[in-house]
Amino acid sequence: MIAELDTTLVAVTAVALGGSAAGVAAVRCAWRCFGVSLHPAAAIAVCAAVGAVLVLRVGSSAYAAPLLAFGWAGVMISGIDLRTHLIPTRLLRATSVGAVVLLCAAAAIEGGLPGLGDTAVAVAIGGLAGWGLMRVIWLASRGSLGYGDVRLGGYLGLHLGLGGLVTVLTGLLAGFALAAVVGAIGIVVAGRSTDHRFALGPSLVAGALAVIWWSVPAGLSV
Repeated sequence: MIAELDTTLVAVTAVALGGSAAGVAAVRCAWRCFGVSLHPAAAIAVCAAVGAVLVLRVGSSAYAAPLLAFGWAGVMISGIDLRTHLIPTRLLRATSVGAVVLLCAAAAIEGGLPGLGDTAVAVAIGGLAGWGLMRVIWLASRGSLGYGDVRLGGYLGLHLGLGGLVTVLTGLLAGFALAAVVGAIGIVVAGRSTDHRFALGPSLVAGALAVIWWSVPAGLSV
């Protein structure tokens, strides 16, 4: 029991240190690639915390790698969206390609060729479902929702798809629910108007991470 606790403590510490490095990388990448200045201390702290929480939930599964990358990339995506109210298409393309590669590699390690096939299908369906659902909302919003959020829905769906279509839907709904809460707090506490420009990306990322953490899709617990 003590040995297991020691191993867990070492793993969490290592991931927290890795998260700190990821925070530094996110700050530098945001500035050099997109000209966006992120708060270094905040980025490092959030990346470290996200990494530690995720590794405690997922453990030593090979799927920890794509999930950690998802969490850390989500911090940069959220930070840029908060600063600019835009999510760079180049960033989402790069993170989506990286997600597919890492998810498929993890599937091959954990489940061989059958696992790789199942994961590839789940990732493809999840990505299309996430993009499709957000596009429907974008069309219904008549311009109040940015198209970057539609692309973000596809990126989130790549990961949520491991739990099936219900998990994709739940993850996106959780993001909108969180956005509604944050918006209401802004109106009541900060006195913002109802037409205040709002960055949806951070809420969508947080909602997806929360659903993955809470439900742990079957693919992540192989």
